[in-house]
Amino acid sequence: MAGRVKHLIDQLIQLRAAGNPGVAHFLRAHLMLMGIDPEVYTERSPDDSAKEQALRQMIRDFRSRS
Repeated sequence: MAGRVKHLIDQLIQLRAAGNPGVAHFLRAHLMLMGIDPEVYTERSPDDSAKEQALRQMIRDFRSRS
C-alpha cells in the first residue's frame, strides 16, 4: 500500500502540533534532519519500511508521554 510514510508523517504532525503552525514547522524541520523530508512523500510514494518504523516509534513515544 503506497503512501504509508505520508500518512504517518501527517499523523505525527497532527498529534504533536495540535494545530500550532510553529510546532508543525519545527517538526517538519526535525524530520528533515532525520532524513525524512515531508515534502517528498505523497499518497503515491513507495513505502520505505525503515522510515515507517522510525515514524511509528516517534508516534509511540509521543503517545506514551501524553
